[in-house]
Order: sequence, then structure tokens, then C-alpha cells
Amino acid sequence: MLRRFCSQVFPSRCLVCGGHAVEHTLGVCTRCASHISAIPKPVCQVCGNPVGTEGVCLRCQTEPPPFDKLMSAAVFSGPIKDIIHSFKYGGATYYKKYLSRVLYDLVKDEVHRCDVISFVPLHWTRMMVRGYNQAALMARELSHLTRVPVGYGILKKTRGTAPQVGLSRPQRRKNVSGAFHAQGVSTRSVLVVDDVITTGHTAIEVSRALKNAGAEYVLFVSVGRMVA
Repeated sequence: MLRRFCSQVFPSRCLVCGGHAVEHTLGVCTRCASHISAIPKPVCQVCGNPVGTEGVCLRCQTEPPPFDKLMSAAVFSGPIKDIIHSFKYGGATYYKKYLSRVLYDLVKDEVHRCDVISFVPLHWTRMMVRGYNQAALMARELSHLTRVPVGYGILKKTRGTAPQVGLSRPQRRKNVSGAFHAQGVSTRSVLVVDDVITTGHTAIEVSRALKNAGAEYVLFVSVGRMVA
């Protein structure tokens, strides 16, 4: 009764467009959600890249990545791009529940094989400036949904790096090379959360650190992905 009264006096507004949202999922109206594009299928079963054919792409066959599987929920454009930018750079941490729900819908059939959830870490200097790690917030919410615990001390960023935005592919690779350290994952299966996949170099370096620390299986997931 009280909830219905409040919804009439203070109608819900979409967190994206600001319009009155009679129907919404965790604050994002159905109209805005309808403009979020899923990753076009078929995708490579390992790297998750849209390749046009079923199975494992030629690159993953010839140069297997350190992760066992990489999955992304949506093309990094439109509303999802606006949401992630606001969440990451604008202090809009209220998006964590919506984004973690998007991730849950992506991994709900895969998460049973994972022992622990981790996230791409920030260097302490970046953490001081931003005040929070958006990937850590999503990981915590995803843990609530999946009942898989978060391992907060698993991954560490050992040096500061320039923002990946605006760098060329070779520069991105060099920028994050050897920048991560992992511990406490021997024989464990790890799900790693990130916000966006661009070239995939961060996913490769993080997964390599986990495998070097003895991880048996690495599932790397992101909300958005740059698609050519």
C-alpha cells in the first residue's frame, strides 16, 4: 500500500533518459533497454569476438589466450556506453545494480563452475582520485546474485598505467604488459569482472597473472565490448 502510494506521488524516473518509467529494470526503462545491442552472434567460443561462424576462431586456435573464456553482454554504444561512462567517471554508482544484473543474465549458465569472483583492480593512485573501483562494485553485486564469494585480495595492479582510451593497439598492449599480480588462486576457477573490453589486452594480462598464480580456469566477463 505504502509502496503504491509513493510510486504515485513520486513516480519512478529512468536513470538514463530521466523519463517516467512505469516499467523498468533496476531503474532503466524498457525503452532505453531496448536500444542496448547484444553482441552479434555467432561468437568465438573462447574470446567471444563476433566472427561469423560457430566454434573457435583462427586466432584462438593458433595463439590460445590465457583466459579459458571471455564473454561480453552488449555492444559498447548507445545507452550502455552512457551508463558505463557515468558509472565509471561520473560517480553514478547507483548503476551498479543494473549492470551487475546484466552480467548475471550473461553468466548465469556458466557461473556454477567458478569458485570465486574477482575484478580488474585499479592502481592505488587511480583509486585515490576516483574513490571507488567500478568493477569491484559490480563484482560485489554479482556475488549477491550468484552466491559465489568475492576474493578481494586476489588481483593487484603493481604499477600505474595511462588510461587505455585513445591509445593505439600496440600502445595498449605495452601499457598493461606485466601490470598485474595474482595470488591465492591455485587450482581455483576464477570469474573476473570488468566494465568494457576494447582490444582485450587487459583481459589477457589479468588472465595471464591468474594462470601464473595457478588458477585452473579463468572466465573473464564484461558488460560492454567494442565491436568493429
